[in-house]
Amino acid sequence: MTENTKKRLAVLGAGPIGIEAALRGVRDGYTVDVYERGQIGAHIASWSHVTFFTPWSLNRSAWGEAVIADGQGTLQDAAHSPTGREYLEQYLVPLTSSKALAGRIHERCEVLAISRKYASKGDFVGRAERGIGPFVMLLREDGQERFVEADVIIDATGIFGQPNNLGVGGLPALGERELGDTIERHIPDVLGAARAHYSGKRVLVVGEGHSAATTLQNLHMLKAEEPTTHIVWLFRPQEAPYAQIADDSLPLRRALTHFANEASCGKIEGITAVGRATIMELQALDEATINVVIDRDGRPQRFEVDRIVANVGYRPDQAISRELQVHYCYASEGPMALAAALLASGGGGGADCLAQASNGPETLLNPEPNFFVLGSKSYGRGSNFILKVGFEQIDAVFSTLLKST
Repeated sequence: MTENTKKRLAVLGAGPIGIEAALRGVRDGYTVDVYERGQIGAHIASWSHVTFFTPWSLNRSAWGEAVIADGQGTLQDAAHSPTGREYLEQYLVPLTSSKALAGRIHERCEVLAISRKYASKGDFVGRAERGIGPFVMLLREDGQERFVEADVIIDATGIFGQPNNLGVGGLPALGERELGDTIERHIPDVLGAARAHYSGKRVLVVGEGHSAATTLQNLHMLKAEEPTTHIVWLFRPQEAPYAQIADDSLPLRRALTHFANEASCGKIEGITAVGRATIMELQALDEATINVVIDRDGRPQRFEVDRIVANVGYRPDQAISRELQVHYCYASEGPMALAAALLASGGGGGADCLAQASNGPETLLNPEPNFFVLGSKSYGRGSNFILKVGFEQIDAVFSTLLKST
């Protein structure tokens, strides 16, 4: 143990970065508690059928590997790319079952708000006194609310619980909110658990990221087995939406990018691609049919579908830190220092997430002492975050930033 034994570290979120940060905190002598509003790894579980682009070597930390090797399981081939399910079952869940984290993870415990015990939001701006005294968190668990204090907070709550809207300029399309859960916001398992829901249906896929491409590829395989399945793909760019990375070292990404670009040009039979398109209105005609109105080059078009998959990205929820002095970027909604560094470096590697270089520990600082936003949430609305970057962030926090306070 170290001099940090009595410092209380609260980690918000029990996804990959939250669990890795908690392990590192325990190793470094902090008293750690993890607060998770749902279940461990819930968002990965929602796409557990999907295979990572990146291999195991980029999805495990050194300290996490040490825990697995010390009796929590078997370290899988570092060159193999796991599925979400394999990642959960062979790595993340075993980490949470380790002695280090026993009794420290509080599932179905939501952090509603955070403030300072001795200061309100506007107090001690830019002054060292801001860091005097602990944080106070308002929690809700089993229908009851309570306060809990912490000396250090790591917000690793991610972004996948807040999907972007489908309409013009990021607004909800007319009627979108009324459809609610009728719209799938993640990558559905169309070849497995959700097969019956999509088989033989008219399916609309919206988006131009890798999630949309993955959904399209899986639907195309479904159509090969169920020919009555119809696929329409809407995306905003006029041309092929995916940058082809020269000598891409990730073969799964290379193949997916090629497939999606071919589909965008109408070269994949069975996929109707519609570029330069914006959804304006969605209307449920009955329990099974949705009328879709799009704008394309200033002209409205209408068609009907049975299912909608919205793979249009996600955004962070900043509500829990509203009473803290956190400087967020007005464009990406990520912490400002890191957002500026990512912008200066081309958005985190440009098309290639592997090309990212460390932006330095100082980019993880914000005006609120000992409050750190890590993981995908630190990239705001950006989609280039990978776990390897998160491990570097954790190391920066514990090796540099906390040692200087």
